[in-house]
Amino acid sequence: MDWTGYQPEQPEVIFTAIGAYQLEKVIKASERLREHKIPHSVVYMFEPGRFRKPRNKSESNHGASLELQRNLYPDIVTARIFVTHTRPEPILGALQPLNTGNGRTAALGFINRGGTLNVPGMLFVNRCTWAHILIETSRVLNMDRESLLSNEELAALNGKAHPEIILSNGKA
Repeated sequence: MDWTGYQPEQPEVIFTAIGAYQLEKVIKASERLREHKIPHSVVYMFEPGRFRKPRNKSESNHGASLELQRNLYPDIVTARIFVTHTRPEPILGALQPLNTGNGRTAALGFINRGGTLNVPGMLFVNRCTWAHILIETSRVLNMDRESLLSNEELAALNGKAHPEIILSNGKA
């Protein structure tokens, strides 16, 4: 999805969305990185199983080619963030060939939080908003959170202010 990244041919971080709501939040986080001129790419992964290590010949025939994997996830770009509509740990397991380690790879997804009556609220309590993506971006790129998020946004993420600024997509 080259149209939504910033200098996607030389990214510092790769965002991967697995799910439509997740793609919406990744695109929003991408807008903020573009504002800060941080090179990044965005991938929408429709079939994560095609990127796992094949378990047999049949699976290897249907998996993503090594060329495609290297094109989307160059070895030189180790900062990677996966945002999924499922639990994040199984996705990291399935996508083990793309996982560059705990310090450089993050996964956000369903963490068993509920009690909301709308999608933005559900994404917020499960730490899957554009702002949560930016928190992880700052971590994998070894940046200060304050360089990507305002004090008001950080206060909302830390439970010290109403989350409306995050739910209304902030100022990005």
